Amino acid sequence: MDVVGIGALNVDLLYEVSSLCVGGVELAAGSKTYGSEAVFEHMVQELRRTGRLMGQSGGGSAANTTYALAKLGYRTAFLGVVGSDEEGKFILQSMSGVDVSRVKKHKHSGKCISLLAHQDRSLIVLPNANDFFSFTEEDIELLNSSKFVHFGSFSADSALASQKRLVEYLDERVYLSFTPGEQYAQRGVGQLAPILERTRILFLNEREMKLMTGRGPVEGARSLLESGPHVVVCTMGAEGSVIVTRNTELIIPAKRSMVIDVTGAGDVYAAGFLAGYIDGASLETCGQIASAASALSIASYGREGYPDERLLHMFAREM
Repeated sequence: MDVVGIGALNVDLLYEVSSLCVGGVELAAGSKTYGSEAVFEHMVQELRRTGRLMGQSGGGSAANTTYALAKLGYRTAFLGVVGSDEEGKFILQSMSGVDVSRVKKHKHSGKCISLLAHQDRSLIVLPNANDFFSFTEEDIELLNSSKFVHFGSFSADSALASQKRLVEYLDERVYLSFTPGEQYAQRGVGQLAPILERTRILFLNEREMKLMTGRGPVEGARSLLESGPHVVVCTMGAEGSVIVTRNTELIIPAKRSMVIDVTGAGDVYAAGFLAGYIDGASLETCGQIASAASALSIASYGREGYPDERLLHMFAREM
């Protein structure tokens, strides 16, 4: 197994809107908001009246990365929780190519509204089953059969606690990559310390870096190296990305692309980066693969534009 992902599994409802003010609620561009069932349903009702449903897709940060790696030709599996409902069936079907045999089921599936206003995006999440993430001895065996374990985030304290316990069972030869997202970034370095200490590659965007460290991309990345990660990657949208290690600081330009839906762009970036890293590419090449993969993903809605193995062929001489 190349990569096992762990994180939220959602049905993403993609709505095109004129602005990020819905039902009298002003949402910040790039933000992720967690709501109750009542809030979520109120938003859906408002969006049916004022927005345009562009479709639905499987979602969840780590799920997107794991699915993207499968499309790139890597052997992947996923650990998470979906509902015992039609949405749960849809989510599992949306993970085509990924081994989802260990995904557990509990009541109602997680849902996410993805608001697309021009080139801005905001998410509203109803976690549901995701809050009940746990693991078994068999799950640990699966993790330790892989090259990488890739962590995303959950909303529940208990799910984060499970992730912290999991890292204690990982063999030393298994690398850990980590995408904290806004939810975990808000918790700060202290609460994430057990995971950060074990992390090989840490992925953040500029907003998350500010939340987590109070600093900009480069300064924040340098400070996070003191917490354990060997490589810290910060994506900066149209400004590209920065890759920082104790001995290296690389700026990777963004690839130009038509912007349709930026949801999951950072997740696909992480997939491209991990693909290069697994195959022994330089950090610069990893960043270039990641940037190219991300650019392809934002030119379509949901997962429609995720690249396949043809992308890696472009970089074969450098890997």
